[in-house]
Amino acid sequence: MLKLLWTLFRGLEKAALLIHTFIARPRFAAWGPRSRLGLGAILESPELIEVGANVGIGRHAWLNAMDDRKDGMPTLRIGDGTYIGRFAHINAWRNVRIGRDVLIADRVFISDCEHAFADTTVPIRLQGDIFRGNVMLMDGCWIGVGAVILPGVTVGRNAVVAANSVVNRDVAELTVVGGVPAKFIRKIVPQIAGT
Repeated sequence: MLKLLWTLFRGLEKAALLIHTFIARPRFAAWGPRSRLGLGAILESPELIEVGANVGIGRHAWLNAMDDRKDGMPTLRIGDGTYIGRFAHINAWRNVRIGRDVLIADRVFISDCEHAFADTTVPIRLQGDIFRGNVMLMDGCWIGVGAVILPGVTVGRNAVVAANSVVNRDVAELTVVGGVPAKFIRKIVPQIAGT
């Protein structure tokens, strides 16, 4: 009986996911085929977000786009085959680009902006936000659980950012970085099949 209830629950959950995605997708600037949006996802200005094909966006992810350029063009672009984990938070005020087949784990924070704090007479919460630099996650990179990608950073092709790292400078392709702030750990050496 318990197995039957579990199977029924999983079926209802999948149906809810399909309905949720079906309702949300017309709001996006672009929505690729076979992409899915996790339940509880928070969408700020989805008309400024482009999603490629076969993209998975996890439960409770927060995609926060803003037209800081004032041109109406998408500020967040997510490439085909990319996965964005649960509770991930992405701020795209002008330009966050996520390539193809990128793996973004749970609770990752990515932002091209930060809070203004120059006015000492006004609470920081009331000072607004400032664009600080484009963020680019190149094809095939992997961003580990709890990592932070700060404004102005490019993470290279097939690079790895270790869990809980804070990335404040570019990461070369085929490189593993980790720590706070993230530092070089090693190069990824191509493996020959059968060795």
